[in-house]
Amino acid sequence: MTKYIRFLIIMGMSIQGFTQNIERDIFHNLKHESANGSYTSYLEKNIFNDLIFSDNRGNEITLEKKYIAIEYGDVLKNAEAEIAIFKSMIHEHRRDKDYKAKFSVDIFNKIIIEDNRNRKVEIGKDIKGNETYKEENNGVHRSMQTRFNGVIEYKGENKEATLQKDIFNKWIYKDSHGNEFKFSKKTWDKLKNKFGTEENIFNHLIFEFLELLKKK
Repeated sequence: MTKYIRFLIIMGMSIQGFTQNIERDIFHNLKHESANGSYTSYLEKNIFNDLIFSDNRGNEITLEKKYIAIEYGDVLKNAEAEIAIFKSMIHEHRRDKDYKAKFSVDIFNKIIIEDNRNRKVEIGKDIKGNETYKEENNGVHRSMQTRFNGVIEYKGENKEATLQKDIFNKWIYKDSHGNEFKFSKKTWDKLKNKFGTEENIFNHLIFEFLELLKKK
């Protein structure tokens, strides 16, 4: 069982209080109905082995088979993990209305996420295997890539950030709001253990010190 599937199961267990009424129909699809009957949702598998989440609030989320394989591994063969995904989607979308989204993979193995709220995300890798990210959200563009000199660069709406190593092999974060942090090896190792990759650490720092600042 992959680490991601284990995470989904744990997360699913943590929110099971409002999603305990889950059953399978005669086609082995999942169905949930709230205790008072006001909310009903489904997780169905189509003939292409895509998973489709839908509910009585008009939401519909499609996870294509190739995307599922990349992000969730053998979840289609794991009943517990499939239920965990279902619970996670209920938790995320039960207060949404008429939201439509599709998660797919193109011929270049880029993950494509598109929805009916004018948002499109592309996640891929460059020729060196570094993660790339592009997003368009209602005309606002964001991107992340690694330059040839190893500097990870983020560009957003009138804001920028970088993550790079100095001559002493220590990681430094800088952004256009004037934030600058130099991390000791001990601190960086802790961050790496928590977030997994440099890109994930960078995303966390951007959210905390660049994007979140705008929302306060």
